[in-house]
Amino acid sequence: MVGALTRGVNAVIAVLTSGLEAGVKRVGRRVVIWGGLAAVLALVLDFVPLFDLLGYDFSFVMGLLATLASVDIGAGVVAAARRHGRPATVFTLAGESAAWSLGLLVVPLLLSLLNALRVRNCNLSNGLAFYLLLPVATALYGAGAGTLCGLLSVRRGRLLAFAVPVLSILWALARLYFDPPVFAYDPFGGYFPGPIYDEALRPSMTLLLFRLCNLVWLGAGLTAASTVFSRRSTAGGPPLVEPSPRWWPRRRATLALLLTGASVLLFVERGALLFHVRRPELAAILDGERRSTRVILRYATAGGLGAAELDLLMEDLDFRYEQLRSLFQVEPDRPITVYQFPSAEEKKALVGAGHTLYAKPWTREIFVQGEQFPSRRLRHEMAHVFAASFGDPLFGVAFRWRWKGPLPVPRLASGLVEGIAEAADFTDPDGGSTTHQEAAAILADGRGAPLRDLMGAGFSTLSGARAYTLAGSFCRFLLDTRGAEKLKAIYQSAGDFPGVYGTTLDSLETEWHRFLTAQPLSAEQRARAREQFRRPAIFKKVCAREQAARVGQARALVASAPARALTLLEQACDDEPDEPNLRVDLAQATAAAGDSGTALRLLASVARDGQVTSPVRSRAASLAATVHFHLGDLDNARAALRDVLAVASDESERRQAIAKLRALEDEPSRRTLGRALFGDNVTGAVDPVLAFYLLAEFARVHPDDALGPYLVGRQLSGRDAGSAVPFLRTACEPDSGSQFTGITLQLDFRRECLRMMMWAAFRSGDLSRSAAAARTLATETSEEAERLRVRDFLERVTWRQAR
Repeated sequence: MVGALTRGVNAVIAVLTSGLEAGVKRVGRRVVIWGGLAAVLALVLDFVPLFDLLGYDFSFVMGLLATLASVDIGAGVVAAARRHGRPATVFTLAGESAAWSLGLLVVPLLLSLLNALRVRNCNLSNGLAFYLLLPVATALYGAGAGTLCGLLSVRRGRLLAFAVPVLSILWALARLYFDPPVFAYDPFGGYFPGPIYDEALRPSMTLLLFRLCNLVWLGAGLTAASTVFSRRSTAGGPPLVEPSPRWWPRRRATLALLLTGASVLLFVERGALLFHVRRPELAAILDGERRSTRVILRYATAGGLGAAELDLLMEDLDFRYEQLRSLFQVEPDRPITVYQFPSAEEKKALVGAGHTLYAKPWTREIFVQGEQFPSRRLRHEMAHVFAASFGDPLFGVAFRWRWKGPLPVPRLASGLVEGIAEAADFTDPDGGSTTHQEAAAILADGRGAPLRDLMGAGFSTLSGARAYTLAGSFCRFLLDTRGAEKLKAIYQSAGDFPGVYGTTLDSLETEWHRFLTAQPLSAEQRARAREQFRRPAIFKKVCAREQAARVGQARALVASAPARALTLLEQACDDEPDEPNLRVDLAQATAAAGDSGTALRLLASVARDGQVTSPVRSRAASLAATVHFHLGDLDNARAALRDVLAVASDESERRQAIAKLRALEDEPSRRTLGRALFGDNVTGAVDPVLAFYLLAEFARVHPDDALGPYLVGRQLSGRDAGSAVPFLRTACEPDSGSQFTGITLQLDFRRECLRMMMWAAFRSGDLSRSAAAARTLATETSEEAERLRVRDFLERVTWRQAR
């Protein structure tokens, strides 16, 4: 066995050695040099997280090296043919260049495949597809381009060969700067997908189509060159010498014209093909527009937003604009354009960021999807645009060049870029904890990062959830203790803390930590934070991109194709067996596929796992209750719901469990409320119109229970606020003339009822009732996050009244 393995290795080494010797004779030492660099780069990447498996990231980096290697080899093949007086056609030269260029990619591929014995590769077929579509396709294109450059210039063919891909990639970077998308396709650079926080990534049909277009472009160039350049050689001269129109073959010229025409057409239609989306293409899809003096909103008229909702969105944008102008005492030099896409999928296809919202501060543009009033995410993105007023002149962010001896060194303070936006959005927290409380919980759990890592370009290497929260808390601390002017100055300086604050970052970090230590933290807040910030950065996740794509696909299929979802989740659990949320997803798919017994055993294993956080336990117990309900086992359904209440760390979890327990109390409640809450299957799916009917029936059958009007009002509040208000008044204002004397709401429901009341009344124009509900809510909560939201809301009411 050992002898056979040794003989096999020796055979491979012999083949590689003979191949390199032949390459040196045909092309020169550049084959050896580039081959060595490719092998070394692959070996290094094999020990870099995220790049250490055969997938997009490894392929992207190898593609960049393949770009330089292939154009150099292409020019070298032509130069060698000239030196040796070797007769050849253009296609022969291009084919030889491609063969040597592709040969350089064999060893890196083998090294990555061997590394799969050490590092888990969750989908080798997708990895191989990326390798074909990125470095392999780049090598083919680059080899042909290098060959053409060598033909065009005898003396400067190599320089021209390097210049072409550099200029092409610079053009791609220019498109990223000037055009809306954050993705880029380039025949040499390959494909850049956009923000790293959109983890799910698989080879797409658009990338395949782009590479096919590259072949058309390359074919046009090679065919035209073979038409123009003669095959004959002068006495003792090179085989390819000068243009010779007398030798043009008509068929080849016709083919060259056809391919050139197709290339021009494909380039012109690059927007429609989604290779290079520009503003005209966006305007055709986001064909609606609303304007104020400060904001332009572009949206799809087919997206379903009515005039009233659009009015509220514009009002929301203008209100947030005014808040930011007051906070920073500056404003953008022109209106902010907000592009609102109908869905994350359409946004991903058009501009390259699906679930990630983003802004381009230098163009004063924001890109979001599916935002409805009131949005808790737009102010963060708008703050980026405001910060451009005091950011660097090119990008409008915390970026500066600093001198290290004779050399200028760039510094991008990514932590300040995101931290200042989080700080600006501090007053409207999403959840039961403030940003400071979440940061304190992160530090208490030992998951914090030093500010020196957090404030600089290393921000992106950290867990996104933790990095944003910590940076936002620190920047808000600076804002509240030192003022907005110094915060703007530190942003403008890209992190010159001694120059702006007169003290070191370490000293400020110590002071901030003392401040966070004093933040009140309940057991529930700690439990929520432990789960919210538990997951590592993309660089430390198992098969991050494949797992994200696989799980997202499975969750979308679990209701319609549970067997397919089950297969995907079994693969995900095999690759990441210690992730409890995957086991809960697997249990749901198993039950949906008809195996309730196995699903319950999976959920019981999650409950017994001592490492599982409270929110995951609550989710597992809630799913167990649903499975028991659909099995008709009401006693065990009640027991599971009581388990939810025992571990719940969130008000919404408690409300759901209490409502479901109420649904189990009697047969009429089970037929109405039970069906609406538990759904028609274990996925909880039920038609929304049917759900509304069932909740209305529950309210009719139980007129003495405030839960009925609460649930009906909840259904109406986002659709017809004016109709929702009477139901909400009955539910949470039983003493205000409604004649309601039945069962009142439990405290968690009452607080949520007051929240809905303040927004429904605001939507319907009853500002006094809206403000009264908000003030009542502030007196009935003990959470600072709730009080911050109330103050922010009352500021909104005052602003509308002033208008």
